[in-house]
Amino acid sequence: MALVGIIGAGIGGIATAVQLKRYGIGSVIFERDRIGGLIRNAYSVENTMFFPDGIKGEKVVEILEEYVKKYDLKILYEEVKAVRKTGELFEVETDKGTYRFKYLVVATGTRPRKLPFEGIIYHVAEVPRRHYGRVLIIGGGDVAFDYAMTMSEMSDEVIILMRSEPKALPYLQKLVSERPNITTLRGQLREIERGEKLLAKTSAGDFEVDLVLGAIGRVPNVELVEEIEDDNLFLVGDVKNGIYRQTALSIADGIKTAMIIWRRERYGDTE
Repeated sequence: MALVGIIGAGIGGIATAVQLKRYGIGSVIFERDRIGGLIRNAYSVENTMFFPDGIKGEKVVEILEEYVKKYDLKILYEEVKAVRKTGELFEVETDKGTYRFKYLVVATGTRPRKLPFEGIIYHVAEVPRRHYGRVLIIGGGDVAFDYAMTMSEMSDEVIILMRSEPKALPYLQKLVSERPNITTLRGQLREIERGEKLLAKTSAGDFEVDLVLGAIGRVPNVELVEEIEDDNLFLVGDVKNGIYRQTALSIADGIKTAMIIWRRERYGDTE
């Protein structure tokens, strides 16, 4: 049995596992999909201090994969169904088996708030890489504007539909304003009719589009452990950081968590 179980192979989960490995502590990472988590969606990561010209989210994933290989991290591609505290151990039940750990790290990130319509994509990384005509993005925050930058490189026209004033970073707003094929509109989505194309009916007008992407906010993925309180349970990254969802913070959370675990094992620290 490994000492530490980690749920989620995104930035925070990988950072935790790498630092644990440096301490000689074994871990098992559970991932239901692919390495990288939500970083795959990022148009450009620019505030980690190491990439002044920015780096695509997909490139960050490639770097994470290199870390996995270098440190020989153990990843089980299994979906976690339940977590229980049984005596002194955490019991992690997946779709393929049950595992027990002294420490549990939850780095499950966030999930999108969804609109009450069919046919909406919520992760730009899931969009097939080909050319599109017109694309509609619902939302006015960082994610919506980031998605718009990505889609502008493979679409004739991108429309960002916002209910109110944009809440995205001024830097992202500036980038979007410099793209001639991106338009921002005030309005609200009312209906989507599905046919050969999608007909998006909004308070700002009706638009025939190839895709509708939703980016109206995110909520933490804490369901697995929301009823468990234990000093050996750690939340890492976006799952606990609220609006402070940043790559650098997830890395720091992971490293700090690994350091705490090591000190507990080495010195019996309770802090």
